[in-house]
Amino acid sequence: MGSAFSPLRDTVIYVGEWQFNTQQQTISDGTHTRELEPLLYKLLCFFITHNDRIITRQELVENIWQQSFVDDNAINRAISELRKVLKSEKQPGQTIKTHYRKGYSLFIEVKSLDHAVSTEPLKTENIITADKDAETQVNTANISPKKDHTSRWPWPFAALVLSLLLAAIWLFLQQPKATTEEQSEAPLLDLQVETISWHKGTHYRLMLNQDKTKLAYILQNDIDDKYLYVVDLTTKKEYQIASGDLFLQGWSDDGERLFYGSCEVSDYNDCIAWQASNLLSNEALIKPRTNQFIRSLSPTQYMEVGNVAITRRNNYRGLTHLNALYAQDLKTGEEIRITSPNITGTGDYILTTIKNPSRIIFERHNVGQAEIYMANLDGSSLKLLTTNNYRSWAATYDEQTNSLVWYNRGKLTIESFSFDTMSRGQPVKAPVKRANFAYPLNKQSVLISTDLHDNDGAIFDLKSKQMSYIATANKHEDDVVALPNNDVYFADFEYYKRQHWLRKDNQYIDITDKLGEDTTVITANSDSSQLVSFNKTTQQLSLLSANDFSEIKHWTLPGNSKLAAIRGNKIAVIYTELSSQQNQIMILHTNSDHVVKSTIDTPLEIAWYDDDQLIVHSKYAKYLLLDSDNNTYSELVTPDKLIELKPSIISMASNQHSLYIATEAEVYSINLAKMQDVELAVQLQHLHFISHLNANNDKLAISFLTANTQNSIELYTKKSAE
Repeated sequence: MGSAFSPLRDTVIYVGEWQFNTQQQTISDGTHTRELEPLLYKLLCFFITHNDRIITRQELVENIWQQSFVDDNAINRAISELRKVLKSEKQPGQTIKTHYRKGYSLFIEVKSLDHAVSTEPLKTENIITADKDAETQVNTANISPKKDHTSRWPWPFAALVLSLLLAAIWLFLQQPKATTEEQSEAPLLDLQVETISWHKGTHYRLMLNQDKTKLAYILQNDIDDKYLYVVDLTTKKEYQIASGDLFLQGWSDDGERLFYGSCEVSDYNDCIAWQASNLLSNEALIKPRTNQFIRSLSPTQYMEVGNVAITRRNNYRGLTHLNALYAQDLKTGEEIRITSPNITGTGDYILTTIKNPSRIIFERHNVGQAEIYMANLDGSSLKLLTTNNYRSWAATYDEQTNSLVWYNRGKLTIESFSFDTMSRGQPVKAPVKRANFAYPLNKQSVLISTDLHDNDGAIFDLKSKQMSYIATANKHEDDVVALPNNDVYFADFEYYKRQHWLRKDNQYIDITDKLGEDTTVITANSDSSQLVSFNKTTQQLSLLSANDFSEIKHWTLPGNSKLAAIRGNKIAVIYTELSSQQNQIMILHTNSDHVVKSTIDTPLEIAWYDDDQLIVHSKYAKYLLLDSDNNTYSELVTPDKLIELKPSIISMASNQHSLYIATEAEVYSINLAKMQDVELAVQLQHLHFISHLNANNDKLAISFLTANTQNSIELYTKKSAE
């Protein structure tokens, strides 16, 4: 398992009065030199990396000890030892500050940083490499900023060094605040479209090789047969590589080998990893990969860069939805984890790699935003490039402009990040069809697979056991709530455009003007007389009357929210703090100003157990029960079936008598009074995938994603001048 922090070698960092040498793992204040034991070294590195915020004890457990539980005394001892090491005559004050019931923070200044966070533009191919820039910066970093040292050089030179150092620090501090969108209006790109591939079936899992000459994809026909194809993007000719129960993984960095897996039908415990070469011919050369993975560790992404294999696998921290990236030395077989995603999101996704030096670009999927990072193949030199409020899922390196490019499917723009200026470029408006997958080949062309998804909804009557669908051809139903008198609320949400609808007597009434395009209805009480909404622009949580959608009361949250549960006069809401991206629970009272912030760590789903107690699905192996009055929690004893379902939970809801747990395609119920027998309440149709669940008026309102069975691959390019 890899270290949570991997600083580069030959680097000096100024921490207060200390010079921290990360190669020798020593600190020196000019008088005393102290060698750090491994635990204290990792701890100090972690504090330096996160020196702008409070670090929780749980973060230390997960990233330093890398265990599920560590005794509090062990953490206390480590913090105490680090404080002793950092204390000297020149550094007599407080070094590590304790924040009551919150955690710790570094209390001394980090004056300069190593080349792991250099803001020098990234040059690739035959341009000066970042490694040489790093070497220059290390030599500069070794010059102490104290007057008695700088006086040894002529004043203009010392002033120049100091100004460059301060400029580098300032630029670094600005970097994590990268804006998500350019404000100026995007120029319009006039595009022409060409169909690259059309078969009767579903084209999915598009993968472009490094030099963008070959495209691999999986085709699934109506009888569930799967075929692996490769398209020569120069000639547009297709080649069938394999068939069977396949899953596509990635490319080698030279684009000559394609990696995929095949399994025995419906038996994912018996899978083989393959590589195919000689792809642009009628007889591809196929052989098993030497570094086979068992199915439980089978990567959803796999690529080889030189002698290093980079993989993406789920089940990080024991959560099936959370993906981390790993690096394996193909010569020795040694493997380390190279990323540590936030538990509140779905983790990290490989976008592309770049050469000279070899770097990996990946996207971190958090709640409400996606961050794009660059790092070395061992996870070191981690650098945040930019942040988006959408997920791109695909990006390529444009050598001509030395930029990373990706497509914003919401605003229909080609976005870019320049490695010359280390900043975002101007978006380019490039309208294409609604896309399931979008690869910009450069700033003037986009390769897509047309969309095969739709958001739909259904109401399941718990008494009659009947399902009624509210799916319509021209709407994308989401956030469904069953209202009294068989009325239904839903949102029609397509990327950035949100409309609110009321289905009443089989008539559709647009109520967007009552709620606003920036508002999301996230839950309702058990009889649907009251709704809870959240406005992402104002960060305002509101309690609404379901009769006329007027506001009863509102609160301003310190973050974004998509999950809430209301019962009686209490609203439990999960929100994600903007600064730390950590999930928190807050209990709000509708009849008073009383607010309680829960101490439960990393909640993922919630549902009321009774009027005062809240069931919490968190990262822990057991279900937790939060007493909302005294803000304490205990373990909720449940049948083994619920423990078995816990890693697969998509959504939870409850009414006055039952708890409902939704997995990808099923809804299970259990009586809250007995907590004994778990029953399958709803089984969704094939290719229907649950996204959210509400339990109102003895009905289950199910929002789900549907997959169509026909689409195509299209290439959009800039129209040539007549």
